[in-house]
Amino acid sequence: MSTSSRRLLQLLSIAALVAGAGCGPFGYLKKVAKDASKAVADAKAAEAELYAPYEYWGAVSYLEQAKVLMAYSEYERSFDYGVRAKQLAEEAKTKAEKRESGAIKEAVSLPGSEDAGGGGGQADGAASGQAEGGASKSKGGAKAKGKVEVGGSVGGGK
Repeated sequence: MSTSSRRLLQLLSIAALVAGAGCGPFGYLKKVAKDASKAVADAKAAEAELYAPYEYWGAVSYLEQAKVLMAYSEYERSFDYGVRAKQLAEEAKTKAEKRESGAIKEAVSLPGSEDAGGGGGQADGAASGQAEGGASKSKGGAKAKGKVEVGGSVGGGK
């Protein structure tokens, strides 16, 4: 092998190494394990679990799915889930910080808590209006009258 062909082979090897640096587990370590995991941890520290639960738990779910896909060597899909986890975590952190500082007046009600302003009464009225026939179109949260019967059987029915 001549010196010029050896040199060309070395350059091609280096180019392939540089081009492939973002692929496989190396890209995963940066995008998912480091960036997304840090973003989720930052969101948790900002109490996003309380102030932005949709975004926070979405980020947690996407991060977990990214880890599962990585275990199956689905690198590209794992990266996509990692990027989405990072986006949701950053959004959750921002929203939580705004709610905590009072920039957003809306409160999130957790099941069983009474400190969120009593929004449960409205939800119960609206839900029962729909469940009981949906006949309530009046203002003021009036409940609809009527009953819904549920019955039947599951299976072959012979």
